[in-house]
Amino acid sequence: MKIVRPVIIVLLCALNIYLFGYAPGTIKEPSQKVDAANVTVVSAPDQTEATEHPDFKKKEYKLVLPEGTNIALKKKVDASSFNDVYTPRKVTDGVALGVSYWEGKSDYPNYLTVDLESVQQFHAIRVALSPMAIWGKRTQTFAVNLSDDGKNFKPFIDSKQYTFDPDTGNEVQLLFDDTKARYVQLVFTENSGAGGGQVAEFEVYQK
Repeated sequence: MKIVRPVIIVLLCALNIYLFGYAPGTIKEPSQKVDAANVTVVSAPDQTEATEHPDFKKKEYKLVLPEGTNIALKKKVDASSFNDVYTPRKVTDGVALGVSYWEGKSDYPNYLTVDLESVQQFHAIRVALSPMAIWGKRTQTFAVNLSDDGKNFKPFIDSKQYTFDPDTGNEVQLLFDDTKARYVQLVFTENSGAGGGQVAEFEVYQK
């Protein structure tokens, strides 16, 4: 029975050589050698700081306001409805950040009307949301009506869907030939980002 241990050791060594191709204390040479001519060497570029491929860089958007003065600034605004603290007066306060915006209830159409206090001549309307990326890209559909007395409104710009995108200022500018009115009204019928219309700043420009 004393020869059992040596026999087991011999058998284990033989199995090791069969399965792994080497015996204790030896290293098996590779079966094939790689020709150095077929090896491609790639060198990393010198880089002292992190870089970004130009195709992935977001172009900086430069806001260009319509020509002239915003005559709607600080003017009175009425709305057919509003949610919570998002009252219509905030759309003419000159602030487009934080909670300074109007939001209508989900009972379209939503009406938002600014009173210029007297009949004024103007050539552009700017409707803006907060430029912060958290707002996200969305569409809103609205028309523009005008009135001299606040009761009888006439269609001025037909209803159309507009895109609001933080990458391009989250704004829509409507440019047209000079026209006159005291009341300028937006009529919202769709918003892909909320239940009702939304406006942070409602601006009317006069040259």
